[in-house]
Amino acid sequence: MVKEVYRAMNPIRTKHRIARGLAIVLLLVNGHVVADTAAEVAVKAAVVHKIAKFVSWPETAFESDESPIRFCVVDHHSMFDALLKFDDRPIHGRPVRVLHMPEPVNIASRCDVLYLSPHEDQAAADWLRSVAGSPILTVSETGRPGADDSIVRVAIRRDKVRFAINTDASDRAGLSISAQLLQLAAALGGGGV
Repeated sequence: MVKEVYRAMNPIRTKHRIARGLAIVLLLVNGHVVADTAAEVAVKAAVVHKIAKFVSWPETAFESDESPIRFCVVDHHSMFDALLKFDDRPIHGRPVRVLHMPEPVNIASRCDVLYLSPHEDQAAADWLRSVAGSPILTVSETGRPGADDSIVRVAIRRDKVRFAINTDASDRAGLSISAQLLQLAAALGGGGV
């Protein structure tokens, strides 16, 4: 269902309409029970991909205009597979590439979006330290040690998708987050994530 909704929204180009599209995805998910773990992962992947559309990286973050936006996934094979489905959906005119990251070595030079798994053994704080000061959108699921320091925290609570934005962390990373996304996070009660 999320895939169909996402495809229907794909032609929408303006940031305002993208914000509305993200809200529609979240409302559709919030109206249905997401009991299946695979469904939860698919929803989170769609939300993470959409959120990245509201982020502006500094020009120096990419080698060229054709450089891809690299989504790095830490030890979460289901999320890796779910994000691969968005590999053909560019963000800001850049192709999307999904990479699996087994350890936090040289990660700052290899990723633009870092998704921290709730299942990996190493503390999220170690991964976040490895990218500190780099223009990397960090996304984690709530409940992880150190997750509060990531830029975006995502959760499904009582069958509803919630996300919170840490603007201090985004400022330290040199990323600009759209005001529309900040408003949507607040409207969805993201502070309680």
